[in-house]
Formats: sequence, structure tokens, C-alpha cells
Amino acid sequence: MRIGKYLLVLLLTLLLCLPAVVLPASAALVVEDILLNDTSIYLLTGSTWHFYQGYNFTVKSVNQETESVWLELSLGNKILYSRILGEGDNFIYQKNDGTILDITVNTIYVGDGEEMVAFSPVFQYYDRTLPAPFTPEDKENGGKKEGSQDNTPAGSNSVNGLSFDIILPLITAVAILMRNIKKKYI
Repeated sequence: MRIGKYLLVLLLTLLLCLPAVVLPASAALVVEDILLNDTSIYLLTGSTWHFYQGYNFTVKSVNQETESVWLELSLGNKILYSRILGEGDNFIYQKNDGTILDITVNTIYVGDGEEMVAFSPVFQYYDRTLPAPFTPEDKENGGKKEGSQDNTPAGSNSVNGLSFDIILPLITAVAILMRNIKKKYI
């Protein structure tokens, strides 16, 4: 009977510890949805910034009198969104109730025949309706994401943190504990 109590306590302890092992892994997936996190970009009038997943962000023109900038977002040859904004204003593009781009016009610089616009902070979020983005890290791994065996996009809803590195020591500890209990009481 005593062995049954110890096994029950051991199983309850394992069940209580398992969520602590799994939860940090699933919480980390949210971070993968962010492609650009709080970065800065600088564009001259007429220049385009090429974001991940094929989005293009262009400074069409700067109006010195109103201190505003005309911005345009496109995907391929299709114009998605166009706005005229001033310093401190946000350019936010949403798709399917989710934000894809959140860009703040930080400063508009006007000089000798050229204008430059500083954008900060800049955030880009993963667009699930488009193919997975190709990032520089992918090139080092032959086009595959680190540890990925299939074409699952980053940020998919799978639990990657529960691995043999965690489970194997746990199983070994349980086996040793059960062996010691068996020797002591049988």
C-alpha cells in the first residue's frame, strides 16, 4: 500500500510540474508573430522601404508648408493604403482585424532640395494570409527555419518547448525514484 501512495504523490507532482514546462514554450510563440519590433527607418522622398512578406512602404512627397508627408503602402503592384500624416502621427495598416504595420512618423527633415523622413518606432506583424517571410537567418539554414522539418510558418500554434532535453531527465528521475522505492519496501 505504501508504494501506491508514493506513486500517487509522484504522479501528482509530475502533473503539477508539466504545465510549468509547457507554458513558457507556448508563451514564446507570440513573440514570433513580430517581424520588426520597435525599429527605426529613414527614407528620402520617392524612396521605398521593402518590408517582409512583400509589403512596400513609399514616401511619395513631403509638404514643407504643412510639415506633412504623403505615404503609400503597396503589396506587389496593388496600392493597399495611402495617408498624409504629420510628425507624431501613426500609419497603421490592419488586415482581418489584425495589425500588420504600425509606423510612427517621428521627424520630417527638410534640406537643400531633399526631404527625409524618420519613422520610429516601426512594428511589422506576421500576415498569416501570405507566405512565410524569408529572413536572413533562413538563408544560413538553407531556407529552413532553425529546427523546422516542414514548411510551418513561424508563430504557428504548436508547442515546441517540450523536448527530450526536458522529458528525458524527468523520466530518468522517476525511474530511479521508483526503483529505490521498490527496493526499500518490497
